[in-house]
Amino acid sequence: MRSSPLLSTVIRAGLLVLLIASLLTAGCFDARTGGSAGFPLQQGTSGDLRAYFFDVGQGDASAILIKDKVILIDAGEVDQGDRVVENLQRLGVTRIDLLVATHPHSDHIGGMQAVLAAFPVGRVLDSGLPSSSPLYEHFLETLDQKKIPYMTAESGQTIDIDPSVRILVLSPPKERIGDDLNTNSIVLRISCGALDLLYTGDATTAAEDVMEKAGYPLDAEILKVGHHGSYSSGSAAFMRRVRPEIAVISLAKDNPYGYPHREPLQRLQDTGAVICRTDRDGTILVRSNGETYSVVRENDGGNIWSPPGTVPSAFGATATTMTGTITPSAKSILPGTLPAGPSDPAVPSGTPPVPRIGNASPVFFSAVQFDAPGDDTKNLNGEWVRLANRGEGAVLLTGWTISDRNTAEPYRFPAFLLPPGSTVTVYTGSGEMNTTSLYMGRSGPLWGNNGDEAILKDGSGTIIDRTSGEDLT
Repeated sequence: MRSSPLLSTVIRAGLLVLLIASLLTAGCFDARTGGSAGFPLQQGTSGDLRAYFFDVGQGDASAILIKDKVILIDAGEVDQGDRVVENLQRLGVTRIDLLVATHPHSDHIGGMQAVLAAFPVGRVLDSGLPSSSPLYEHFLETLDQKKIPYMTAESGQTIDIDPSVRILVLSPPKERIGDDLNTNSIVLRISCGALDLLYTGDATTAAEDVMEKAGYPLDAEILKVGHHGSYSSGSAAFMRRVRPEIAVISLAKDNPYGYPHREPLQRLQDTGAVICRTDRDGTILVRSNGETYSVVRENDGGNIWSPPGTVPSAFGATATTMTGTITPSAKSILPGTLPAGPSDPAVPSGTPPVPRIGNASPVFFSAVQFDAPGDDTKNLNGEWVRLANRGEGAVLLTGWTISDRNTAEPYRFPAFLLPPGSTVTVYTGSGEMNTTSLYMGRSGPLWGNNGDEAILKDGSGTIIDRTSGEDLT
């Protein structure tokens, strides 16, 4: 078992972690296990969630089975469609509740026609970027013919599948990042209990940079590595934010692109992640009950095709599994679905039952500094406002805003939970968000040096507090 930076963070922010753990569906502990050399031989973990990373050659296809719900993310190349269908049928799948097309390249949507012919589909989530590909046009025509509810992904969106699962769209943003299809791939963070899985499609470093600056939670125990391990994805900064324990690369053996490239492999190794590859390991199964997880690799003899409701068993003599328990990181400050983002009747957004949302009077401005020391244009983080929670319960600030008297573009809170008795300082400039500090990311000063007013509003626009600073002295 290797030393975990996640555990160090948890120790430094123990009160917050204990609070978040109580809000999640299951209490959890951390066990970052193993290195890239191999997994310890341990018993598999049973649980409600099964995440499959199918071996579909040079392409992507992933399925998440949670109780009686099924999510399919991409379907590989055209010649892999029947294989994806067969895999799903072996797992007892009869319906797909959410079908995700991360972007309209053939190695991701080529198999969709076979899938659509074999299963009823509840709804489709698409990147929505225009493409003249006949394959993509046929895909859209089929959706229209079958009258399958369709929606376009946008960062901040949340999708309800089952009360025990939280699905957050991290990319693409509303204002698309140019016109590159890979860059605008759908990126999803899927959470069950304390386990987080990050599916990145073919998102590039440009998309990763936008996600980092947006302030959404990126940390995840399980990472589906972007773009098959290409150097165009997986920047060092992004890997530091995600800090995966298991990294899955979907690719073909001896592929013509030379994937995986050396650079992203090195960055993954630097994080201490265990790397799984479909070209070597075959289909990979992650199974979790929200408290623990296990990883089984098909080519090691693991029985990954067990019927639903049973524990993978009868491992071969060389079968290797990895198991561990999970502690929510202090940066995992998302206890439920986010109210931010567009709504759609086909994909309703839910709200967590415990954190208080909206009109939370216990939250107030406890201190402000409008006039930064020295040249405020060069000391943006010398301007700040501080919020405190004097109540007895946690308050989810997601979607709340802070603005000044002159109604400048307000700062909108990312996914952030403010525990009782805690404070958070919001700085004007840039920095790395943590449990006590948030950053607006502005390029110039916000607050007036000769007097201003900070206004705090909840997600519905209700004013929660306002201060000129003079009333705080």
